[in-house]
Amino acid sequence: MNKNFRMIMFTTFFGLASLPVKANDSSVLGKACKAAVASVFGRDHKSMKLDKIEGDVAFVHYIRSSDHSLWAVKCKLDGDRVIWASNNPDDSKRWRTDPLDDVVKYSIEDTMLTITQEYTDGSSSNDEYKLSGL
Repeated sequence: MNKNFRMIMFTTFFGLASLPVKANDSSVLGKACKAAVASVFGRDHKSMKLDKIEGDVAFVHYIRSSDHSLWAVKCKLDGDRVIWASNNPDDSKRWRTDPLDDVVKYSIEDTMLTITQEYTDGSSSNDEYKLSGL
């Protein structure tokens, strides 16, 4: 194999491997929801379980270790925003879209998914997750 051909193949392969994942991909929805719930609730992303995806909504739950209670959440994506709502039977199930709600955003670069929380006081925080670990 000649040197130029190998260089073209190498560049093509690694160029394609780093293309961004499409936001409408259901695996991105599930991963973004798991990461967002972990970030919002300050939990380990490994405890997040994807239950199902129905249309454009992902359903995730985790078991809180302190009292073994189940916490269920649903998420949908709107551009780079993760909009979530509780999915517990006794909660209002209100989508967090009010101007007074914190804004949760996601971004994907290479193999990393970043969750950014923008708080109503103007501050923000970031958490990064390996896509392969979600």
